[in-house]
Amino acid sequence: MENKTSFFDKPVWPVLFVLILSLIFVGILAVMYRASEPRIERQQREVYEKTILSLVADSLASRIGGEAAALQTDYPNSFKQYISLMDEDSFARKAYEVRFNDELIAYVFDVGGKGLWGTMRALVATSLDLQTLLGLNVYSQSETPGLGGRIEEDWFTSQFKGKPILEKTSPIVFVMVPEGQEKIEPKELRQITGATITSRAVVDMVRDELAEIAKSRSQEAK
Repeated sequence: MENKTSFFDKPVWPVLFVLILSLIFVGILAVMYRASEPRIERQQREVYEKTILSLVADSLASRIGGEAAALQTDYPNSFKQYISLMDEDSFARKAYEVRFNDELIAYVFDVGGKGLWGTMRALVATSLDLQTLLGLNVYSQSETPGLGGRIEEDWFTSQFKGKPILEKTSPIVFVMVPEGQEKIEPKELRQITGATITSRAVVDMVRDELAEIAKSRSQEAK
């Protein structure tokens, strides 16, 4: 007698089963992602705005007469009260102005550059004349974890605070010194051990972007 093979015994059935199962799970994941997308976007926006606020909190607190920590705790009220997105044509890049009692006291720029392995982006707070850094935060990068990826660490970014970055429209040249060096001069910055190129890339990104902004503003003023 011939052995009749049913449809479910054919080799094609397991393939179809896996395909159907995959489509079901992909559909479920897509629905879950769409449902959570607004929340994800809201959380990303909050982190972004809190970072901007943290970079100018000290400058604001000195004007208000309060504590920087209190301003950050009062988010989103403090952000809405003192910080606003500028017109896209103002600096040819995303920029925020910081005001107290209608007095402009600082800028925050969203700048970009190239690292060793890819692009990076940072938020940079500056004085009104663009000559001095008030704060820096690298919020996007694709450098090697444990090496270049350490450019997000607070010890690295915090050393930029208060540094002169431009002389009129010309970038200041910084000397990179070892990470463990205790005392540094105004025109020195500690580099990350094993990530000299990435450390320098951050400095170049900030200097070049601010120099470009300063030149554009200088030309507009003529």
